[in-house]
Amino acid sequence: MGYYYFFFKKFYLIFGSIKNKQMKKTFFVALLATTLFACSTPAENKVEATAGTTSVTTEGPDVELMKKAAESWASGNWDAYLSCYADTAISIHNVWAVTTDSTVLRKVSSYIDNFKKSREAMDGNVTINNSIYEVVTMADGSKYGHAWVDCSWKSKTGETSKTVIFNSYTIKDGKLVTEWPIYDTKEFDKLMK
Repeated sequence: MGYYYFFFKKFYLIFGSIKNKQMKKTFFVALLATTLFACSTPAENKVEATAGTTSVTTEGPDVELMKKAAESWASGNWDAYLSCYADTAISIHNVWAVTTDSTVLRKVSSYIDNFKKSREAMDGNVTINNSIYEVVTMADGSKYGHAWVDCSWKSKTGETSKTVIFNSYTIKDGKLVTEWPIYDTKEFDKLMK
């Protein structure tokens, strides 16, 4: 009650101090317009993809393909993991992808032995705690997938490790043709000792 009394008293003092009738009308109209605009609900911004534009989606077959790759990696199902990739798929781990250094480009299949070796030190498989997947389709039809995967595992010594992996993919003809994972190697290095 006290707040409203104070507000109306202040309003009366300001409004009452205006001597010119035209100025009072202008002030009142401005106050009314401000109140109406402040109380209105803003319009929803809706983005719809049309031919020739860029679109982003978080569902569909390409998103499911990335999920399958991540879940297969986490469970150690290497055949299912490799089935998500084109035979010529390349992977660039923790290096800026636009590079002329061909030594950092490796076939995805060449990482399987490293993955298997790291699993020897784990007590079970990797657990995916949280994940976000999206596919961006460019105006020219090319597709790029992005995955943020929060994962953890327990080592055979009982230590729990946790990391977040960001992975960027190029998707073509229902297969992953490039992958570019970025992650902190510290936790994985512990498994390789």
